[in-house]
Amino acid sequence: MIKEKRKQFILIFLLLILIVEVIFLVRRMTLDKKASQTLRSVTSEKKVIDQSIQELSQQNLENFVINQDLLKTANQTKDSVHQSIKTVDDISNISGKVKNQKKQLMLGLNKDAEAIDAIQKRIKASQQMSTIFGTKPFNKNSLVKDLAISQSITQSMKDELDSNVTSLPKDEQKASLEAGLKQITEQNNALVSLDKEMKTYIQDKKIKTVPTSDQYKKLNKEVSSLKNDKLRQVYASQLSVLQKEVVKNDPTILNDDKKVALTFDDGPNNTSSLQILNTLKKYNIKATFFMLGTMVDNYPDVVKKIHEAGHDIGNHTYDHKDLTKLDEASIKQEIDSTNQKIEKLTGEKPTLLRPPYGAYNDRVTKVEPNMTIALWNIDTLDWKTHNPTAILGEVKKELQPHSIVLMHDIHQDSADSLENVIKFLKSQDYTFVLAKDLIN
Repeated sequence: MIKEKRKQFILIFLLLILIVEVIFLVRRMTLDKKASQTLRSVTSEKKVIDQSIQELSQQNLENFVINQDLLKTANQTKDSVHQSIKTVDDISNISGKVKNQKKQLMLGLNKDAEAIDAIQKRIKASQQMSTIFGTKPFNKNSLVKDLAISQSITQSMKDELDSNVTSLPKDEQKASLEAGLKQITEQNNALVSLDKEMKTYIQDKKIKTVPTSDQYKKLNKEVSSLKNDKLRQVYASQLSVLQKEVVKNDPTILNDDKKVALTFDDGPNNTSSLQILNTLKKYNIKATFFMLGTMVDNYPDVVKKIHEAGHDIGNHTYDHKDLTKLDEASIKQEIDSTNQKIEKLTGEKPTLLRPPYGAYNDRVTKVEPNMTIALWNIDTLDWKTHNPTAILGEVKKELQPHSIVLMHDIHQDSADSLENVIKFLKSQDYTFVLAKDLIN
């Protein structure tokens, strides 16, 4: 009897254990199922996050101009990443297989978190740079052009930007941002020097000492090189006060200031380039043509005509690639092949290089140390507006002593606008020279 009861007790005990195991197994299966569903859901969300990160990275590299939509997307993506991490982190009491799935997903999400943090740092640095560079867009192509830097750049702004840029991964954007920082530093240093120098001659529009002709020319050159319109106007007004006194001692001083070089990019062709040649001939003006190797191949006779007319020919690379994106061998090929083609047709090797988009770096100058980089300080925006009135308007707005005017001889609107541009410059008593005469 006792044995029978003991058997029953053992049986009941084993049954209870079995029931508990079954309950535990069912619960584990339920938790695993729920966890798997959650992981699948988060995995789907991660695909969207990955796509967003990829698009943000691409946009951030292609265009450093930061808009609110880009910032909003980055913030939303960051929120999604951290919410997904929390969701996965909260999953517990799961089997080994599901644990492994969770671990792999967490690794991926943590990488996403690092990526979005890096993107936000990029955005922050680009926002700061855009603020400093004022209303003009900050991007990889326009960075090295004649950008306007805002009037007041505090040391704290510069230090914060420097800190943000330093923390970025080494890539194309960081290089461009570093170039922007260098430009800011150079302008800040130039401003400090110019302000100190100006105050030795004039303060509060009261002349302290009349500069010599050479001293005035130096001041005038420094003021003309300022990239901010407002700053240039402030110092130009002080220069005009000094100028009246300098002219009394040297009436010829103004003759040296009003010089302008007309330059034409991306050609030649056999239509608008020839019209430009005729207009220049009409006014007995010599200009500088920065030619593409591809166009030299297509229009060798026009190249010869331009050279025979006495104009200067510069190198604009073979097919308008951004040189900052190329390795040294490719840079050399772009430039040397074009030099050879031009020299074969004209007998003269170009000495001036105008890099496409005005974009160049240490690699470019290292590869071609004997060529002079030739940029500009008046962009007519003819490539953008295709409007003769607007083209002339840009010249009027940006005109300054020692102006190098950028136009494109491949556009008919540019050819049509040239005569009015010349008439205006003549009305302002400007002398026409070649680009090489104005480039240091």
